[in-house]
Amino acid sequence: MSIIAIPAEVVPYIRGGAQQQLAGAAEELASVIGVAMDRGAPPSTERRRLLQAWSLVDDLGWLDEPETTGPVELDLHERREALIGALDGTADRLAEMIDAGESYPRRASDEKGLAALREFEVVAREALESERPVRITATMPADVVVELRGALYAELGRACEDAPGGMPESKTRAGWTPVLQRLDAALGGLDMIGWAEPGAQQPLTVTLDAEMIEVLEVDAEQREWTSKQERLESAEGRARAAERAASIQRFLASLAERPAQPSLTIPVPALGVVREGALDALTGVSEAIDSGVDPRECRQRLTAVCDLLDLIGWCQDDEPTADVDATEQTHTVAEIAAEMVPTLTTAVNDRRPGDPERVAAEQDLRLMRKLQAEASGAVLDV
Repeated sequence: MSIIAIPAEVVPYIRGGAQQQLAGAAEELASVIGVAMDRGAPPSTERRRLLQAWSLVDDLGWLDEPETTGPVELDLHERREALIGALDGTADRLAEMIDAGESYPRRASDEKGLAALREFEVVAREALESERPVRITATMPADVVVELRGALYAELGRACEDAPGGMPESKTRAGWTPVLQRLDAALGGLDMIGWAEPGAQQPLTVTLDAEMIEVLEVDAEQREWTSKQERLESAEGRARAAERAASIQRFLASLAERPAQPSLTIPVPALGVVREGALDALTGVSEAIDSGVDPRECRQRLTAVCDLLDLIGWCQDDEPTADVDATEQTHTVAEIAAEMVPTLTTAVNDRRPGDPERVAAEQDLRLMRKLQAEASGAVLDV
């Protein structure tokens, strides 16, 4: 349990933000009651937001109750959504009121309060980020559920196609781990939302992790790409693709926050071997294009590898001098590591003990196995 203390001088402003959030949640709930009655689906998201805001105001105290004289402690796990909503825009609105130039009784107090609020907001957002959950709950519109189901089926097929077939990858944990994780994520997603599309899809309250969000983002990107292909798609097909992309983007934008991904740091000693694997991956993309693999998949792979090389440097001269935060490139690093581990293992086995090249290869292998374990979440033997 992580506790954050709201200073007494900041409490009135957070309370004001929470009360504004409470009023907004009540309006949202009122606006969807009719839809909920027609569909027989409870307004879970709106109800949760209302209860969260209500609980936060209870914690901070109502205006008709005695004012708190000390800090108020909150459990970040229980109140994170409401606290995020109470913080959003509160300091900016207070600053606008002060900057308006009009004199009012609390102006001097508000000027001091604004400085304290800004300081607390920095601390609170850092604490919220460090405690960001790896899974979130959200109510997904019916059309987005349909899109997600199709996207999960597509990801399931791609993961099966990527299963290692050659030696030694097909016999190693490193070769199978990324594929098995993708299969598990897609299978779990389909179990959650249902494998078969019902006659009339209803909105669903679902649990989302970073993997599911990525599946939706990839699907939206593909739909957006399709919407611009005048030579390949009819006007009706392009409009339909644009509408589906927009639906996914609206849903993603409506999330109060995104689920966290485990952080991934590439240490300086590993930059060279990761770069070697990334450059090999570029050659693999070129070969995939020549062999007729879907250009969209090749483009996504190329973009991901280039983003990683931009981060770690395309050559040793461009190499950063400090460890690199590669959290956003976790999947790319996992894939590259899975490809490099067998290569490095062979390099070690082909050399005699004590050979300097074998010693260097062993060090690279240890680094790459550790990165692969961190990136994939698997525990590998080093």
